[in-house]
Amino acid sequence: MLSKFGILITILVLVFLFFIVISLGAGAFSKDQLKPETKRYLKSVNILLAVIAIVGTILVLFL
Repeated sequence: MLSKFGILITILVLVFLFFIVISLGAGAFSKDQLKPETKRYLKSVNILLAVIAIVGTILVLFL
């Protein structure tokens, strides 16, 4: 079994991997200019991933 901090590290690593995969899929790391719709999409995804990371951290540390 993983300790609390092991679970926290796992959650944060998974959130980071989701960020990388979604950004690669949307073309954020390409040299081409992004469309405004794609920028809004990536901003929304970043907010969602931040919320997931914060909620995961709160749950692991306080429960």
